[in-house]
Amino acid sequence: MINQDLLTAKLFFNAAFPVMQVVIDDDPAMNAKFRDLQATVQICAKADPAIAGTELLACHLVFDKGKLCINEGPAERPDLTLSFNSVAKMNTMFRGGAALPSIKGFAKPGLLIKVFSLLMSLMIMMPKSRPKDPAKQKLKVKMCLYMVTRALSTYNKLGNPEMSEWCRRQPDRIYQFIVGEESAPEIACYLRVKAGKSKSGHGIYTRRSPFVLFHFSSVAGALKVLLKDVGFVEGVEQGCVEVLGSPEYAMALNDFMAVLQGMLT
Repeated sequence: MINQDLLTAKLFFNAAFPVMQVVIDDDPAMNAKFRDLQATVQICAKADPAIAGTELLACHLVFDKGKLCINEGPAERPDLTLSFNSVAKMNTMFRGGAALPSIKGFAKPGLLIKVFSLLMSLMIMMPKSRPKDPAKQKLKVKMCLYMVTRALSTYNKLGNPEMSEWCRRQPDRIYQFIVGEESAPEIACYLRVKAGKSKSGHGIYTRRSPFVLFHFSSVAGALKVLLKDVGFVEGVEQGCVEVLGSPEYAMALNDFMAVLQGMLT
């Protein structure tokens, strides 16, 4: 089974980092910072080759005029590199803890400040973050749901035994998440599971009806559940979320989500 620190780092690379695109798209101030930027930023940590299979666990962020692409592995010629002396310390910073990287590359003025502001924007997904502004509340819910659906698929692809077995037993099923009116949701994303394979996506999956639909009544209702102000069952009873479909599979997926949220926050 994959080492816990390594698993957490890969979940950040593959599930948390991609939702920075949501911040660039939906936050006007952040959009202004990145709409003209072209740069490559490497984030890496020293790793135990016996555990990680490499001495350098890395990913690089490619910014191209408002679009962000996340690639695992080191970059050839990064404009900026953030390096940590251990994977655990890198994960600590991603969770908002006290850990700072060594920094190399200052050729592009202002790049470091922009990148750190974007990385810190992920902190809105942390349990302690309770934004008051409605736009920030919607951003938090959108980022959290996008992240967790990506994390579920990544968890399977990285070979977690329980998740892999759960996926293997299913033919072709859609787990759909929506916030707001079902006919025109404010936020929508899904997880597709098919014979051991998995894939996450944004929006409504249109080629198949959902096997399980998690329908949050509103952004406020979703926040109550995501912040654990109410338990999942209590949230259903209070009308914060409606679950349509198999209750057994819905609860199993909710349990996996809770594990992943614990690892990433």
